[in-house]
Amino acid sequence: MESKQHINKIRKLWISSWLLSISLIAVSVAILNFFVWSEFSQISFWWIPGIFIPILTGLILRSGILHLSLKEVARILNKSYPQLEESSDLFLKTENSLNILETLQIRRIEPILNSLKAPALIFYRLKISTIIFIISLIISLILSRFDLLNRNKIDEISGKTSFLPEQNETLLLGIESVELKISPPAYTKIPPRTQNQFSARPEENSVLSWEIETDQPVESLEFIFNDKQSISLRSLNNEKTKWGINKRIDSSGFYQLKMDGQLSELYKLETIKDQAAVIRIISPAQYSSIDIGEPKNTLLNVQINDDYGIEDAFISATISRGKGEGVQFKEQKINLAASFGGDKQYQFKKILNLEAMGMVPGDELYFFINAKDSRKQVSRSDVYLVTIQDTTQLMSMDGMLSGVNLVPEYFRSQRQIIIDTEKLIKEKKQNSEKEFKNRSNDLGVDQKLLRMRYGKFLGEETDEEIGEEHEEHAENVAADFGNAEKMLEGYSHKHDIAEDATFFEPELKAQLKATLAEMWSAELRLRTYKPEEALPFEYKALRLLKDLQQKSRVYVAKTAFKAPQIKAEKRLSGELDKIIQPLALRNSAKTPDSQITLKRATSVLASMKNGYRLSLQESTILRESATLLTEKASAQPAEFLIALTALRRIMNNSSKAKLSDILSVEAAYHKMIREEVKVPQAKSNGPGTALSKEYFNNLNRNRP
Repeated sequence: MESKQHINKIRKLWISSWLLSISLIAVSVAILNFFVWSEFSQISFWWIPGIFIPILTGLILRSGILHLSLKEVARILNKSYPQLEESSDLFLKTENSLNILETLQIRRIEPILNSLKAPALIFYRLKISTIIFIISLIISLILSRFDLLNRNKIDEISGKTSFLPEQNETLLLGIESVELKISPPAYTKIPPRTQNQFSARPEENSVLSWEIETDQPVESLEFIFNDKQSISLRSLNNEKTKWGINKRIDSSGFYQLKMDGQLSELYKLETIKDQAAVIRIISPAQYSSIDIGEPKNTLLNVQINDDYGIEDAFISATISRGKGEGVQFKEQKINLAASFGGDKQYQFKKILNLEAMGMVPGDELYFFINAKDSRKQVSRSDVYLVTIQDTTQLMSMDGMLSGVNLVPEYFRSQRQIIIDTEKLIKEKKQNSEKEFKNRSNDLGVDQKLLRMRYGKFLGEETDEEIGEEHEEHAENVAADFGNAEKMLEGYSHKHDIAEDATFFEPELKAQLKATLAEMWSAELRLRTYKPEEALPFEYKALRLLKDLQQKSRVYVAKTAFKAPQIKAEKRLSGELDKIIQPLALRNSAKTPDSQITLKRATSVLASMKNGYRLSLQESTILRESATLLTEKASAQPAEFLIALTALRRIMNNSSKAKLSDILSVEAAYHKMIREEVKVPQAKSNGPGTALSKEYFNNLNRNRP
């Protein structure tokens, strides 16, 4: 028993070594895949366990190590240690099955077996896997290093400000300190804050108060906003070492400080816009209807969000009644019994009682939500529609005597089933329980027969899978995009597939299946003696059926060609002086001058990369482009202010322009250049097609 336990111990050690080896292989493959794919796209670190787990599971199942037997361990021991004399498998037998010679052999080699260590052969795979793991780590480090260098190079070349770090502000010589106080509007409920730098991100319509201290008296200090407006600062002491100014900021831009004729660098002011309230209607659906038997109310679940606070919200509802010229509208304003109190997020639920609002079957309710934020900005949701189905219209025979019907005559017996069901409900108290159940079951049988007849139009000869909906996943649709065979399947006539054994379009097939599903539900209630619950499904099946009948109607507009009257005196005269050669006029849009200027400036910057000295004309082009870049930086300082600063450094000293400045300005110009989009144009036709074109226009004009 002790020797057998020793063999089992070696078996567990072998299994552990093999599992560790497989894990190292799986980790190596997962890490290498992660770093390789990260070269082509941005992927998360969760990619590694997503690859590691399937590979590990597959390798474990393929190796079969979990089913390693003791006989296999004994075979390895016999192969590794000759002193066991190929007898280690004797320890796996029971004592009753051993003969005298085997018993003597066991006693002789048992001390040898118990003193042996695990053979080195079982660790061979672990050594190989460890080497592979180390190699994969080295390759991954090389790839990550290369990826980091490549990204830094791309960021440097692109010159995008979104990837550039924020530059530290450089103060003018003589500026001791600066204190900027930002006071947001009162409706934001944000307390004032103070900072010690010129660049700022204030809320829209905030009041900015600057207090600048110099180390020596100065004659004048002024701010220049967007290279257009100049405002002088006022002195706060007699020594003229403290200066201050207040200004309301309502839009983004940039500014710079001018002290005794000396200009500072550009500082950005990026305002935070106040967004209007966002309204999200969770329920009901945008288009919903209430069938017979359902409660005439709808649950309204609305969520409103705003960046600073909500002040008020209400429901604007309109009830529509009637048709044609006799339609009537009734508007209502439904206040929400809630105190918002400036909350940034509010969610409320309200049950709209349509009967209390004065709605009857056939009416339609149009409503939307109005919300007002703390800045008095008003936002509105989409319009939602709730309809109460009119059973009178469903039971009418209007329109059944004309038009082309997709379904045969006996489908109209669905009305008779509804009439009989309502009669059964009305006479329930007068009939005995047995008679009531028989009549209800008979109606269920009639509904089944009607459903099975209806199913023949979908190629369903039996009642199996009737009314079952088959969903097609979005990924399959995307995979089959452009496949001609898949596109023709919806319109093919296949006798070997039940649901394709028709010539109906996919949309009509879906509605036919929905009608079968409603009939199936009605039959279930009738068979279980619940005609009250079956009635809504019967009405819905009838409504779907009427929709099918309306969709199948075809209207053809009658048109005729009326030839112009021929003048007898002009006939066969051969006079062609009134016939002129047709001219084709084409208006080509002129490229804006700003686009031409930016493209010329881009070419000038490209030549500067090679150390080319600018001529007077090229310097003029850069100055013209600087005006355009200034306008862009005043509107979007966060994206274009760094490029404008770099352009000014280039213009001040073009011979010693830095490559980083050139790349930054070049990237900004590329972003400003509008992409030229080719506009589709009609083909130019000859004069011979004028008659057919006129005929086509008359057809469209006379169509009802």
